Amino acid sequence: MAEATDDNASGDTVSVVKPEVSEAPVTIPPPKPDVELIVDGFGFMPKDLKLDSKSLSTDLKKSSKVLKDIKSPVSEHSPCASSTNIDIVRRYTWRTKNRMTVQVITYGATITSIQVPDKRGVPDDVVAGFDTLEEYFQPRNPYFGATIGRYANYIQDGTMVVRPSGRMYMLSTNKGHNHYHGGYVGFDKVNWRSYVTGNKVIMSHVSERFHEGYPGTVMAQISFEVTCDNTIKIEMKCTTSEPTIVNLSNTNYFNLAGHHSGPDLMYDHIITINADKYTAVDDDGLVTGEKNVVGGTPYDFRVPRSLRVMLPKIPMGGYDINFCVTQGTEQDLTFQARALHPLTGRVLEIYSNQPGMQFYTGNLLPDPDKIVEEPGETEEEGKSESESESDSGSESESNSSEESARGEEAIEEAKEEEGKRSYGYVPLMGKHGTFYRKHGLFCMMPQNYPDAVNHKNFPNSVLNPGETYIHKIQYKFGILLGKYV
Repeated sequence: MAEATDDNASGDTVSVVKPEVSEAPVTIPPPKPDVELIVDGFGFMPKDLKLDSKSLSTDLKKSSKVLKDIKSPVSEHSPCASSTNIDIVRRYTWRTKNRMTVQVITYGATITSIQVPDKRGVPDDVVAGFDTLEEYFQPRNPYFGATIGRYANYIQDGTMVVRPSGRMYMLSTNKGHNHYHGGYVGFDKVNWRSYVTGNKVIMSHVSERFHEGYPGTVMAQISFEVTCDNTIKIEMKCTTSEPTIVNLSNTNYFNLAGHHSGPDLMYDHIITINADKYTAVDDDGLVTGEKNVVGGTPYDFRVPRSLRVMLPKIPMGGYDINFCVTQGTEQDLTFQARALHPLTGRVLEIYSNQPGMQFYTGNLLPDPDKIVEEPGETEEEGKSESESESDSGSESESNSSEESARGEEAIEEAKEEEGKRSYGYVPLMGKHGTFYRKHGLFCMMPQNYPDAVNHKNFPNSVLNPGETYIHKIQYKFGILLGKYV
């Protein structure tokens, strides 16, 4: 043992020395996810945003109790309350590996941007919207990209009878004598609470009892998800404390050539709608309860048809009609519609589990071709009318008759002024300075039938306690390679 130790100390043994590695260790970057989710802020909710006095109908003002229930509560938060989901309007941005970008804000659970590439790989925004949060507050906002509730579309005369109880309820009338898109303060005008789980964004909102006249307290929840195959998945759920009606939808205004393209390129869209019937409407656009067959009418989109050919066949200036979607037995998601733009190659397919779909071609957007009557003509007409009335009247008329005549003239002048405002062109400016015009965008809203609660032959729209309302929507974007025949 001593000899072995001496040998080792003398250095006679051969040792193998490992070469030193001077290179730094190679760091492999983590793989980029198929879908990336980014969260930032879009703005702040004003604390003095209250319900306007005009938002209540005349009949509802008569009852102080109902008035107190329907008025939107003033936003007063305790010092212990979290303001992260109340005052701040969050914005969520998805980016996919296929160069698709989707943005959603919590105000109104609104989709503000959908950028998809065309057949050349150039992405462009295909939905209408605004650049700032304040622009979404304006009354002229035609519900761009917003979530509609409690009930999408019309309820005639703002009244409904909830069966089987048979109770009648009176809703706010924000569209003439009718209730429209949830009233003055619908789901599109509230800031939803939100949180992220995985690749999904979950938003929730509580609609109080008798808000806008609706019975029951409704808890609503919406999940948004974007997948790597350029599909937007939306799932809406609602529960209620007492029988009420629920019909949620989303109002994206599309133009697959780009939201800024205008009507010229919008007419090139080729539309397919999976519907054999549509709900007939009267002159005011309200459903009559009848369902007409689309065969032999301009509403037949069972085969692909160009809007440039079909729009001139509609006497009302464009499409604004609910289609009765052809659904299979116990089918969850049903193909509802397809839109194709041949020039850019972009394709949009819409799937949903709802029985109807509203097809709207932007008929009420500002029309630059409308002619405004000259002020001189209206003043001369007013003078001639007043002169004829003064000549026909006698000097012995009483003061009351003169006052009534003045009142009628004031009403006529007010009507003339309203006519000037309604027929004049007031531009609506959107994202990046784009002026949205009539027939420059189209809207496809999966939904239940309009005014379904007041028509027994329409699908059920009543949600009872213990039940869950579920509405699923999928927007699938793709590219058409080659020529469309």
